[in-house]
Amino acid sequence: MEMTEGSYRQLDPDGVNRPSMDKHKETDTGPLKRAAVCLGVLCALLLSAIALLSFKMMENKQLQTSYKEKLQMQSGYDNMTIEYKQLQITYKNLKTKKSQLQTSIKSSLQNSYNSLLREKSQLQTGFNNLTEENSQLQTSYNNLNKDKSQLQTSYSNLFREKLQLQGSYENLNEQKSGLQTRNDRCTTEKSSLQNTYDSLLREKSQLQTGFNNLTEENSQLQTSYNNPNTEKSQLQTSYKEKLQMQSGYDNMTIEYKQLQITYNNLKTEKSQLQNSNSNLSREKLQLQSSYDSLNEEKSGLQTRNDRFTSEKPGLQTRNYRCTSEKSSLQSSYNSLLREKSQLQTGYNNLTEENSQLQTSYNNLNKEKPQLQTSYNNLNREKSQLQTSYNNPNTEKFQLQDKFHTMAAEKDKLQKRLCNPRMEITKYAVDVTLDPDTAENNLILSADGKQVRHVDSPQNLPDNPQRFDPVVNVLGKQGFTTGRFYYEVEVSGKTAWDLGVARESSNRKGRISLSPENGYWTIWLKNGDKYEAIENPSVLLSLKEKPERVAVFVDYEAGLVSFYDPDRWNLIHSFRGVSFKEKIYPFFSPSTRDGGKNSSPLIIITPISCPN
Repeated sequence: MEMTEGSYRQLDPDGVNRPSMDKHKETDTGPLKRAAVCLGVLCALLLSAIALLSFKMMENKQLQTSYKEKLQMQSGYDNMTIEYKQLQITYKNLKTKKSQLQTSIKSSLQNSYNSLLREKSQLQTGFNNLTEENSQLQTSYNNLNKDKSQLQTSYSNLFREKLQLQGSYENLNEQKSGLQTRNDRCTTEKSSLQNTYDSLLREKSQLQTGFNNLTEENSQLQTSYNNPNTEKSQLQTSYKEKLQMQSGYDNMTIEYKQLQITYNNLKTEKSQLQNSNSNLSREKLQLQSSYDSLNEEKSGLQTRNDRFTSEKPGLQTRNYRCTSEKSSLQSSYNSLLREKSQLQTGYNNLTEENSQLQTSYNNLNKEKPQLQTSYNNLNREKSQLQTSYNNPNTEKFQLQDKFHTMAAEKDKLQKRLCNPRMEITKYAVDVTLDPDTAENNLILSADGKQVRHVDSPQNLPDNPQRFDPVVNVLGKQGFTTGRFYYEVEVSGKTAWDLGVARESSNRKGRISLSPENGYWTIWLKNGDKYEAIENPSVLLSLKEKPERVAVFVDYEAGLVSFYDPDRWNLIHSFRGVSFKEKIYPFFSPSTRDGGKNSSPLIIITPISCPN
């Protein structure tokens, strides 16, 4: 309130100065009345000031509260902005690394592909040369086989002819021996007949002598016939004797004629036998000449046979060498085919990974404008927040909305970063070990998640499911369809085997862990040697030693893959597998190796990304 000479202004409760309505009266009143009026005015002014001060204090408190909330929201917004920038930087780093990785992978793939093409051309040239040499050797071998078969045929024919001639010669010898026997018998009979004939001639001469004597006696008797009385009896006796001798002579004559006939017959037979003997002699000479010619042919054949026999070891050696070279060439060709299939598989895997990386890169390129738009929106929202600083309630709600939006975008970014693992880890299963399959020297934990080897065997019941004596164990859970994924910690170990096995696979005695026997596994030996057990085994080259090994199986696709889950690197894949029956997870901690390999294998639960 302003005081002047005889005038004053009254301040209304709302703070507005108004001229007094009693100006003329104040000039007329006395000092007391003016003092009372001034006192009332002062009290009113004091009350108005107190009310105004309290109102301003309340308004100041509200402004301070709003300012604190705004500062908190601004701090949260700044933190979200920092996190968003960090995510943006991480995204850019990942994008840069991805581009570098794509470039390096592309260059390495191109170099590998070019080197493989060169090696393939060299191998193809070598294979063509080997094929030509093999064809030449095969032609030579076929020619030798033809010559050998012809010689064998000729030798067989000559041998058959020799056997036939030998049989004919033996038959002729038998016939000759029969004829010789008959000739000997005829000669014996001839000699006996000759002796008989000689004896008959001697008897004839004797009879002739007797006849002459009788004739002389007869003449004597004739001359002495004149004396019949004396010689009658003698003549009668002589006549009787003569008659007897005549009958004997007649008999002898008959026998002589018969002997003459027999002699003539024997002479005829002798001539026939002589003719047969001459024929046999001629045949013998012919057979002898044939035999000599056969002997000569036999000696020639024997010489050729000896030559062939002497050449046979050389031919056999050449055949064996050709066979060994052919087998080695075949094995080389098979190994080249396997290497080609493995290289093709590796190239296909790299192509698939490259396509996946390209897809991820394209997705990131597609998301880049969205992120840029989100960043621009955040900048606009930040400017709007800065310009709308005087409206705390609206800013609060907007900041809350933006906070939730940025949190949702943060979750989306985290999901995008975890997306490659989510595609596989979403098939994670809870695997425990089956104590009924564990070998006697394996100790399982109570929860069935760990297995280790001890030197002293346990006294466990024998059953068909238990491995013996190899230190293996299977999981309880079997699978006949679908996909499944689990992880195993292998840190601190120098040897182990992991994979899957058929239900019907052999578990007794010496076991070969190969796909042919129902095992799809990889192993570590001697602390640094990684191999995939195929036919033949594949030596694995790992840049870093994995602390964990992840196993992923797609039953219908026939796929068994092994990963390093910490770096998410593919270790090896079995493709085109035909399981045909239930399969189980397979584990082997291997032996303790004097304490160097005493750490257990641990089945762990995979860390899942947020859904």
